[in-house]
Amino acid sequence: MRILIYEAMPDITRAEVILGIAAQHIEQGHIVFLLLDEEVYLLSRNHIKHPHAVNCLNIIRAKIAPSKIPFYVTPASKSLKKLFYKKPDKNTLRKIQEYKCSHYQEILKSFKPDEVIIWNGLLDYQKEFIRLAQTYNPKIRFHFLEAGWFPQKGHYYHDSKGVNAASSIAEQPPKKLSQKETKDIERWKNCYRKKHGNYNICDKGYYFIPLQLESDTNITLFSPFQTMENFLKWILKNSDSKIPLIVRPHPLDHIEKIHLKKLSPRITIDSSTPLQKLIAESKIVIGINSTVLLESLIYDKPTVALGRGIFQSSKAIHLQDVKQPIPKELDFYHVYREYQNAFLHQLRLLQHQLPTFKDVQPLLDGIPIEKSTRYSKFHQKISVLKILLKQYSNKTYTKLSKYLHIL
Repeated sequence: MRILIYEAMPDITRAEVILGIAAQHIEQGHIVFLLLDEEVYLLSRNHIKHPHAVNCLNIIRAKIAPSKIPFYVTPASKSLKKLFYKKPDKNTLRKIQEYKCSHYQEILKSFKPDEVIIWNGLLDYQKEFIRLAQTYNPKIRFHFLEAGWFPQKGHYYHDSKGVNAASSIAEQPPKKLSQKETKDIERWKNCYRKKHGNYNICDKGYYFIPLQLESDTNITLFSPFQTMENFLKWILKNSDSKIPLIVRPHPLDHIEKIHLKKLSPRITIDSSTPLQKLIAESKIVIGINSTVLLESLIYDKPTVALGRGIFQSSKAIHLQDVKQPIPKELDFYHVYREYQNAFLHQLRLLQHQLPTFKDVQPLLDGIPIEKSTRYSKFHQKISVLKILLKQYSNKTYTKLSKYLHIL
């Protein structure tokens, strides 16, 4: 089988992931080719709220070039980059995608993949490639990859339709568990809780609210709220006014959240208490479609979701209508525990450990070598040095920021 792995933004972590997945398929006897980009242009991303370009070249050189796995990198266009910074809008992004698609088309024609592997697939800069691949071959098979759940770090899952609320998992109710499977999942839950602090499961009378990145596709595509502030305002208006809210900012969100505290005296911002402790001692966990909602099921917690997610058909999580207030009492422990266990069992079967890359001898039969990209060893060594310096400077900046904040 001929497998094309497309990764538009192979950062330090992602490069290792796609190399590990590529090596797995090569060991299984498949022909693998990597398709990458030198630069990705974005109007905003996570805490960066202004137009910018993500340069992927150093990471490609340092991680992928020495791997011996054949790859092609869509080169950055200086004229388009200049246009983007002069006029950063959707029309310019469309021109950039048209330029990239001219390169993608050549690779699709010369490599003729039977299957495409892509991380996420919901992002704007990925959609044109997906459309082009489907146009080239309507029968082409896709595997969409995304981070797993228990825990996210080190795990992933794949789906033939999409990820998160766009996945086939979101459409398929989990099967009823046998007695043995129920005992197995209960044992796993106990082990998980012991491993993550072994906190006493109780009700200390607060709603736990995990926040998300506003730029994440779970929010931009599958949420009734586009900002965390509007999300909290809705909860304040539609929940029991006597119950305090403990709010947990997303760990990758570097924007100060003091303004959210000012919305109501009910709100406490807590970024320091262990996540599992906040879950274990909460009355109810309320979120949009965060993976924290899935983890709350391990603690047998009543869980409320206001957005669409991978849990959509599971009956394990209360799907809250935004036109209705949150019920004051949600007794999930007896009514929904069977559904929670079945859903957790399903997710455990679907997630896999991220592979680590090891040297493999790639199959080159039919690989369009003339389309492959090569970087000299000198450039690779310089690239490694740049990455190490960047990592060191980032750590230094983080430590210095914390020190100045304490002062």
